[in-house]
Amino acid sequence: MHTQCPHCQTIFRVTSAHLNIAQGHVRCSHCQHAFNATRHLLKQLPTPDVPEQFKIDEEEPSLSTDYNLPELLQEDIYQPRRNSWNAFLFWGVITLILATTLAVQIFWFWQPDKILQHPQIRPWLDRFCHVFLCTLPVTRDVDSFYIQEHIASVHPTLTNVIQFEVTFVNKAIFPQPYPDFSLTFEDSNGKPIAQRLFKPSEYLPTPPKPDQEIPPKAAIHFKLELMNIANLIEGNQIAQGYHFEFL
Repeated sequence: MHTQCPHCQTIFRVTSAHLNIAQGHVRCSHCQHAFNATRHLLKQLPTPDVPEQFKIDEEEPSLSTDYNLPELLQEDIYQPRRNSWNAFLFWGVITLILATTLAVQIFWFWQPDKILQHPQIRPWLDRFCHVFLCTLPVTRDVDSFYIQEHIASVHPTLTNVIQFEVTFVNKAIFPQPYPDFSLTFEDSNGKPIAQRLFKPSEYLPTPPKPDQEIPPKAAIHFKLELMNIANLIEGNQIAQGYHFEFL
């Protein structure tokens, strides 16, 4: 026969001798809960995996003078599984990490630049690569370049030459390759009348190396001279408007 503690659900093997003592009242050795073993007899054992059964002590429990209830020893044959909070927390964290990793991989596949340029994610990527000696892929955001200062004037000694002094800044939080840019002249109505594209090797005093980048917040200064543009000069002034655009 088997009885089950109603408090902790531990199952014990019992005999008629156990049930005859104290009118079937016993005390669970697992949780110390007192209960009537007769009322909680099991017709059959639960079906889940059952650990190896142990026999209860062969000696009959004795009823002491202070009416202590006979104690069912800890030779329990079955104890239902209980959810472990630590296990639940562990697997919850693992699941969260895996789900986050999968989401990052999917996002990286479709929009890697968004991750590399994200203001909260980028610093962590930089620290990771600093520790593990890796190199992040090159990313570009031309909107992060801005002209800090520009001066245009007619060359004081050369004929039909306009000179420019330009300073631009990489305001991104990540290094970027040197950008190309266009210089466009416009008439009084804002209509383009002349344009030229410049590569880094054309506007920098020394051409940059292939892997050379502009550090975050760094300022770059350069000078340009445009020749044979008499139609854009009127006296000592530039007759039309102009603007720069990074490409």
